[in-house]
Amino acid sequence: MKDIDKRCLETTRHIANKILLLRRANKLTQEAFAEKISLDRRTVARAEDGKHRPADKTLEMIALTFSIPINYFYDNSTFKPDISKAALIYDINTKLNTMSKNNLQKIRSFIDIIN
Repeated sequence: MKDIDKRCLETTRHIANKILLLRRANKLTQEAFAEKISLDRRTVARAEDGKHRPADKTLEMIALTFSIPINYFYDNSTFKPDISKAALIYDINTKLNTMSKNNLQKIRSFIDIIN
């Protein structure tokens, strides 16, 4: 049982390090990172410290938000997130959240045309 506990702790620390690297690669504070993935800053801090392993759903949300594969958190790869793509998605999302309903409908029509 001790071997399993040790391995779980190592995995939690590995995931913590990957989250920290991802946040820093995107030049985000813990607050900005937390806001982007709809979590509390304290939750991000605990995850980065290895005190709390995020749920699979949280890791999936982070992966989708930053356009990275979910296995980034588990393997030893040196995967580099596409920061420019993530920044573009963030900018688009920010602008969409402030648009009027009429402008959102225009964008929806445009998307329908190009699909």
